[in-house]
Amino acid sequence: MGGQADAGIDLAVPRVGRPGRYKWTFAAIWLIYMADPVVKVVHADRSPEWKLLNYAVTALFVVVYGALAFVIYPRDGDLGTPLRTPRVAWPLLAGLGAIATVSTLWINYHMAGMWVYVGVGTGLTLPLADGRAYRGCLVVFGLMTLCVLPADGIGLTDWAELALPTFFAGLSTIGIRQLAVVIGELREARETVARLAASEERLRLARDLHDLTGHSLSVITLKAELAQRMLRKTRDLAPQAPPPGLDAALKEVEDIEQVSRQSLTDIRKAVSGYRRATLVVEMASAYAALEAADIKLDADASVAVATGVFAPEAEAALAWSLREAVTNVIRHSAASRVTVDLRRTGGEAVLTVRNDGRGLAAAAGQGDGFGGNGLAGLRERLDAVGGRLSIGGPDGDFRLVAAVPDRESEAAADGGPDREADRAAGWESEQASGRKSSSAAGRASDSESGGASDPVAIG
Repeated sequence: MGGQADAGIDLAVPRVGRPGRYKWTFAAIWLIYMADPVVKVVHADRSPEWKLLNYAVTALFVVVYGALAFVIYPRDGDLGTPLRTPRVAWPLLAGLGAIATVSTLWINYHMAGMWVYVGVGTGLTLPLADGRAYRGCLVVFGLMTLCVLPADGIGLTDWAELALPTFFAGLSTIGIRQLAVVIGELREARETVARLAASEERLRLARDLHDLTGHSLSVITLKAELAQRMLRKTRDLAPQAPPPGLDAALKEVEDIEQVSRQSLTDIRKAVSGYRRATLVVEMASAYAALEAADIKLDADASVAVATGVFAPEAEAALAWSLREAVTNVIRHSAASRVTVDLRRTGGEAVLTVRNDGRGLAAAAGQGDGFGGNGLAGLRERLDAVGGRLSIGGPDGDFRLVAAVPDRESEAAADGGPDREADRAAGWESEQASGRKSSSAAGRASDSESGGASDPVAIG
């Protein structure tokens, strides 16, 4: 079962291309624009010193451009990995612009093709947020125009031949960066869907295991107890001359009862493990519940992806915290916006849920939260794993903060995916409607399947 789920998740997260191929292919393809100035220098009727200067400047420019591409492009060459902008990229970009300016104005106006690379470097380096990369391409376009038009021998036709590649090279680079972001988001979405599918399958298995095997073992245990009473009653009716083999039969029936009772306990523990709360399921449930309640949710994608990263008990505590916070926001806060954030800091995994309503204080201690006695039960869950819970904040920015020790799961420590499953059935409707009937039914189901009111094995 787990093998199938894990295999499905791996297949649902495809990798694009071979490592390193796209890293240099896209960067090197623009070098075609350096062919024209180099050819013109070769055939120019100028001194060897002038040609040597042009070759040296061209080589320096190519090296700086290659260094910029190297520090920005992903190490693995995967288009699904968003580009990064380290600090060293900024002086490299400035160096490209300076070399292009000096070369165009004072060395050789044929070197104006360098501005194409400045446009590419600008599209690679500037942030995508707020359109800054687009504005940067416009600035490069303007600088190129100021440097090229005053040069001797440059007409409007020559300017247009340089202007269009410079501008559109920057735009195409920005498009590639945005494509990388979309591919990364799609990969995360597919992985989340695969995890939810694995969770549903394990939930189905847990239900079948409880309903079929659990019921049969309960009947066997009951029949064994009844047989013991009948055998003891037979022995009591004839204490002086009991039937032969009665004591041995009674001992065998007692063993049957003990084995069946232990098997029933083990199955309930297994079902409880299958139903452990996970962040990916609770995030999906939170989206559905808040959308039904007409509340906007701003959530960090890392919250859902964090499933399997932390120890199961710690993740379960965080998942229950998210569930309890969303429940109370819907029922008590009258909020219009909720923000969910997960950070690893100071040896802790910290989950923060903010809302712009009345807050969560109204729900504290009311005992109507899902899966426990409200926030008091949630605090007990966190205490059991060495975590902490804080609630408070000014009007207009109320928050619930749940922190647990940042201990990785065994699978995450080994580098493999941990696909802890959970049940989310019925939770969305219970949150959206605000009724207590679903919560009561969930607690009754937990008591029936696990022999306790808490289905999460914490501590």
